[in-house]
Amino acid sequence: MLPDIKIAQINTFLTVAHCKNFRKAATVLYRSQPAVSLAIKQLEQLLGACLFDPERHGELSAFGAAFLPEAKALYQLYETTLHNGMSMAQGQSGSIRLGVLPSIAKTVLAHIIRAFLVQHPQVHLQVQDDNGDNLRDKVLDRRIDLAISSIWQTEPDLHHTHLCADRVGIVARKSHPWMQKGSRINWDQLSQEKLIRNGTTPLVDKTPAQGFLFAAMQVTNMTSLVAMLEGGAGITTLPWLAFPRSSHELAFRLIEEPPVQRQIALMKSRHHQQMPATAALESIIIETFKRRTKDLENPTQLIT
Repeated sequence: MLPDIKIAQINTFLTVAHCKNFRKAATVLYRSQPAVSLAIKQLEQLLGACLFDPERHGELSAFGAAFLPEAKALYQLYETTLHNGMSMAQGQSGSIRLGVLPSIAKTVLAHIIRAFLVQHPQVHLQVQDDNGDNLRDKVLDRRIDLAISSIWQTEPDLHHTHLCADRVGIVARKSHPWMQKGSRINWDQLSQEKLIRNGTTPLVDKTPAQGFLFAAMQVTNMTSLVAMLEGGAGITTLPWLAFPRSSHELAFRLIEEPPVQRQIALMKSRHHQQMPATAALESIIIETFKRRTKDLENPTQLIT
């Protein structure tokens, strides 16, 4: 069984060895010389050998000289471990795995990361973009710590913090009749259109646009979907944040009868405590969405 050696005893030994004098070491340590001598004597008893030459006060013994680099390494490890622990406790270090929807990655993520890294530059932040179902599973399986995702249903094992409501609309080429200002969408003719399903199409269930759920064509990859839409292969539905605003060929029109929304929330497990850095990121995410809610929730009726 190893002896119960205290880190303060190691520090006392290192200080005396550096000063080569018990009186000077006592001054450096803000202790009395008898207290320093007692600490060294106790350490020698625990180790089982003399650290200093009894005949030459303050000079290391052969054992002391051999033990010195080991003591230095031990004390350096102690300082490093303590520093790292305090840094993690203050949210200044550690690792966070954040999951986001692709539409969030394109619109809000840069603002979140920029604000977080200004305050926590030493934290390792890993970001994964995925669909809502996969993000839910990853939070439950502890493969990610937080997720900015859509809410399809309530989950007893997940805690949701509302971030914004994302309006859903029709997306097609600007020349499509449904994209023209003032034109009225005739939902009765929906089956006559070339419809394309995607991963967000279930949002229009039980609305006049629910015909998209039965579209023969389905595209889950966003890049492929945009290419098909720009090529005139059909029309689809998308939340406003997922609309490819960089496209010069496509337009977005809100579904108004009734308004269809996608609820965006911050998800985390109810059963696992967060590290301080993760809690700090959560606060920044919530604050970022609060500042940008007006832009996120209020698309114009027709984007051209």
